[in-house]
Amino acid sequence: MLTMDSATRSPMLPGLLDRLGIAASAFCLLQCLALPVLIVIAPITSFWLLDHKLFHLILLLLIIPISVTAFLIGYLQHRVSTLWWPAGFGLGLLILASALELTHMLEGLAVALITSAGGVFLISAHWINLRCRARQLLQNTA
Repeated sequence: MLTMDSATRSPMLPGLLDRLGIAASAFCLLQCLALPVLIVIAPITSFWLLDHKLFHLILLLLIIPISVTAFLIGYLQHRVSTLWWPAGFGLGLLILASALELTHMLEGLAVALITSAGGVFLISAHWINLRCRARQLLQNTA
């Protein structure tokens, strides 16, 4: 059974979670940056994959547990609290964008900009977490 204590001692799991978090956030960012192109071709294609509300909700449901777990495990190892600022802003912006989109308060480019900013913050937080974990591992082996 995986416990938080065993996860913090494992060098593989937190790094994998941070890399998954970076990949998911980057994928979300890429999708949002591609929005203008999708708007142009949407009338031609009209596939269900272009439903951004469902897509953002699914990504959000993947990103939140991966990111929170990676940040918590990393923090328990390196105790660098500065990663929580970009992590909090990133997750907050993603949740805000999804809520505004689902309630039809904002759509299109505005949601894409908020989501993109959230993705950049999250990628930054995962990067900080990876670097702090690597530094901690070097200190432990020295």
